[in-house]
Amino acid sequence: MFSRRSFRRAFMTFTAVLGLLATGGLQATAAPPGDLPEPFPSENWPLGTPTRPIAPSAADVIKDLGSPVSSLTIMEGAIGRTPDGRDVVYAVPAGENARLNVVDLHSRQLIRTVPLAGAAGGWAIVVTPNGDVYLGTYANAHLYRYSPVTGEVTDLGQPIPGQSQIYGLTSDQAGNVYAGTYPNAHAFKYDATTGEVTDYGSLDPVQQYARSTVYDPDHNKLFVGVSTPNARLLRIDPDTKVVEDITPPGTTAKDFIDLDYAGGKVFANASSRLVVVDAVTGEQVKYTDSTTGQQVMDYPIAARGVSAAGPGGVYFTNNTLSLTHYDLDTNTVGPVSPPRTLTRGASIGYGWVTENGVPVLYGLAGNYSGGTFRYNPADGTLAQWSSPFQYVPSPLMHTLADPSTGKVFVNVYLNGATSVYDPATGKSTVTTRQGQVEGWAWDGAGKMYVGIYPYGRLSLWDPTQPDSPTNPKELFSLVDSDHQNRPVAVVPAGNRVYVGTTPAYGEYGGALTVYDVPTGSHTVYRNLVTDQTISSAVPSGADVWVGSSIEGGQGTEPRASEAHLVKVNPSTGEVLADVVPVSGAASINELVTGPDGNIWGLADGIVFAIDPSTGAVKRSLPVFSGYTGSQDGALSWRDGYLYGVTGGRLFVLDILGGQTTVLRDHGLNRLTQTPDGTYYTLLRPDGYINPTNLASYTPPVDGCPQSDLRPTVWTGNIDSHVQNRFLTYGCTLTDVLPDAEADWPSHSAYVSAVAKKVQQLQSDGSIERWEGTLIVVAAARSDVGR
Repeated sequence: MFSRRSFRRAFMTFTAVLGLLATGGLQATAAPPGDLPEPFPSENWPLGTPTRPIAPSAADVIKDLGSPVSSLTIMEGAIGRTPDGRDVVYAVPAGENARLNVVDLHSRQLIRTVPLAGAAGGWAIVVTPNGDVYLGTYANAHLYRYSPVTGEVTDLGQPIPGQSQIYGLTSDQAGNVYAGTYPNAHAFKYDATTGEVTDYGSLDPVQQYARSTVYDPDHNKLFVGVSTPNARLLRIDPDTKVVEDITPPGTTAKDFIDLDYAGGKVFANASSRLVVVDAVTGEQVKYTDSTTGQQVMDYPIAARGVSAAGPGGVYFTNNTLSLTHYDLDTNTVGPVSPPRTLTRGASIGYGWVTENGVPVLYGLAGNYSGGTFRYNPADGTLAQWSSPFQYVPSPLMHTLADPSTGKVFVNVYLNGATSVYDPATGKSTVTTRQGQVEGWAWDGAGKMYVGIYPYGRLSLWDPTQPDSPTNPKELFSLVDSDHQNRPVAVVPAGNRVYVGTTPAYGEYGGALTVYDVPTGSHTVYRNLVTDQTISSAVPSGADVWVGSSIEGGQGTEPRASEAHLVKVNPSTGEVLADVVPVSGAASINELVTGPDGNIWGLADGIVFAIDPSTGAVKRSLPVFSGYTGSQDGALSWRDGYLYGVTGGRLFVLDILGGQTTVLRDHGLNRLTQTPDGTYYTLLRPDGYINPTNLASYTPPVDGCPQSDLRPTVWTGNIDSHVQNRFLTYGCTLTDVLPDAEADWPSHSAYVSAVAKKVQQLQSDGSIERWEGTLIVVAAARSDVGR
């Protein structure tokens, strides 16, 4: 820091400079290095230096552009009958403040929609013997009851406090309903007469999902499927609450997705294989594949379970979406005859309707089009159509601006549809449904690398070309081979694409996958940070820095306590450095290279900078206090400022002064910038659970493009050791000084101009007198104009 002697010498030099300027007698002389203070480290400013927090106004900065896409996402449906004799299908399209939809199966008209206040969708629905409809929702985990008699819904509250999902509703003969929960794997009974809830407890100390249930009316037993990472089948006595584990020996499935009961057997969708269990003995049943004549222990199923028993047995769709039945009399499974295929997707809801004395199977097919089917086993006919369920503003997952056109791509949560917003027209156009995007980036040639959940898939998509079997083109998938399902970081760099992933359900250990563009090969490096997700990446020379999140796969509890930043050799997977930039942070969500050459990152609510060579932490600047997950956070440089989103907040960071300004303190996710400098983000309207709207933010006009962002003020080849900082938006102290690169007629002319500007800056309070002294001295010592 300054000594009295060095300051006095600097001031005397400044006085001499002013005198010589007045007489025109200034001659350039090099002052000895000892006459100036030692350089100040970039992260420590001299005490007393005036700093101005130069940032945009925080008032009304976000422009709500509304919902860019409405979609239809139905997870399950049920068939019922109204008091006036109408056969109907019930379903809950996913969306904020979701609504129960009631559609007439025969007229194919939407009869009514009924709000389910506070719910974002439903994974569970059942029609009880008296015709009432029960619904289990997320993310509030409430139980609702709809009465076809009154047309009204009753919110029965949260049966098990602290849960966020209800799964697998089933009913007994008395109209009582049973279900499972997430994240503590409870099973419960709701008494339809008294409203009493019986909690059968948390069924597993580790696994979080009680994903499926079915009631056995013949033996008064409740079956529950618990997962992940290892599927368990439990049998509960509803009266005594005794729980038995009857998981078939040798089961390798991670999940019992659906359970159904018919003819003394429990039918389980065990990770897309149909498993049949004897309800009394608990033994797995062998049955015959009618196509091969072979005895099998499982069979492909792509459906939300099987139908109730009817003529020919129980029905479902197989992995090719062929309508398939299991004959209860012969224990034989195979396609119906003549063969029939559901063209709108897998079967996700069933019910038998009697028409002219003949049982006919109705159901829903596919999650995204309202697909509905009617199958008559008596004559083998199949009809298919789309029911008019109500499309709703879609929860949004990701956004990415096109660097060439300025259009903004938005992907829909669960539904997987993509919409393109055109700022020029303010209109959005729905395009390719790719799946739920976890991370995406442009390849530099107008194509997009897209990371898709739940397959752990990386695709290459050309948005300018029609959809085809090779557009999007799948480059690889990691879910089966390497147990990775969410590509949360997708970073193209030269001939490589770096992909950071979360592990699959119930798994620990994320991965960095390195995709080689010329050869189309990929290499997976798992557990670079033991038991943690790889949530961010940035190239650094021949190596790559990757950030972790303490998260394991969904359905697990973290084993680690803080996120790491590791430097990796992408050719070998060798970890070259391992640092913890922010102690106790749960996730390093984003990494970018700064204009200062440092790597800047976002760890929960802390912005940090590291030396890319060593990993040494150089800066640590707080935005807010709290934890975030691997899918939260974004950073973007503009006008010499670092903009970002974390924990729902939009902020701007003045890296020279070290000040952070929060522009909006809630409701935001993601951040992308168009070529004109406008930022786009996803907005969660007040009262909503998820973001449904696109929003924009336009920063102030940069008065000094291409700012000099060095931490101290330089005059030509001389460092003044005065802190550089923003004086107005986008303009640093160095920016406003006379340009050292200009063609000066003489050295004295340059120094004179610097002195004049310094006096102006001192008079308006932008700098202190001693700072002006050092700047003029540096100008005098420089080689500018010589």
